[in-house]
Amino acid sequence: MKRIVKILILILLFGLYGCEFNNERQEYAEMLIEKIEKFKTKNNRLPKDVSELGLTEKMDSPAFYQIQTDSTYMVWYGLSVGESKVYRSATKKWTKEG
Repeated sequence: MKRIVKILILILLFGLYGCEFNNERQEYAEMLIEKIEKFKTKNNRLPKDVSELGLTEKMDSPAFYQIQTDSTYMVWYGLSVGESKVYRSATKKWTKEG
C-alpha cells in the first residue's frame, strides 16, 4: 500500500512540474509575440530574428520564432516529444500540432 501511495505522489509531482514548465513556456511565448507585434508596429516589418528584439534564441529556448511571409510569423514551443503548441499570426490563434 505504501508503495502505491509513493508512486501516486511521484506521478502527481511530475504532473505538476510539467504544468509549471509549460506555463513558463507559454508566458515566454506570449511575451515574444508582444515584442514582435511592437517591433512590427514601430518598424513596419517583422524582425528577422529574436536578436532584433534583444533576445537570444538557443536550442533550449522556451519558445521559437519563425517568419512565414513578409507579414506573417509563427511562435511555438514543445509540449512533449513530437507535440508543439503553435501560434500563427495570420489567424492569431494557438493550436496543438504534432
